[in-house]
Amino acid sequence: MNIELTKDQYTTLLKLMYCGEWVLNSYKTREDKNYLETDKFEQFIFSFAKEFKLEKWVEYDDEAKKYFPTASMENAFQKFIDKYNDQQKKL
Repeated sequence: MNIELTKDQYTTLLKLMYCGEWVLNSYKTREDKNYLETDKFEQFIFSFAKEFKLEKWVEYDDEAKKYFPTASMENAFQKFIDKYNDQQKKL
């Protein structure tokens, strides 16, 4: 099966992945099965950033042989995580 995405849809997917991965894995002190599964999928999705001309959000590290969110991506999406954290504090 193939899924075709527009640039806007891919951007939304990056936003969901960044925030979702943060919620699932930010508190962990070691890699577990869930982290390994989500990281593998995240790497796959990040690998398309150049096709969508979103290198400003995802960069490849030759030494680590992995894709990483850039500071620009983190800055663009951190506001959603901050809102989430603020709401959690109110509960």
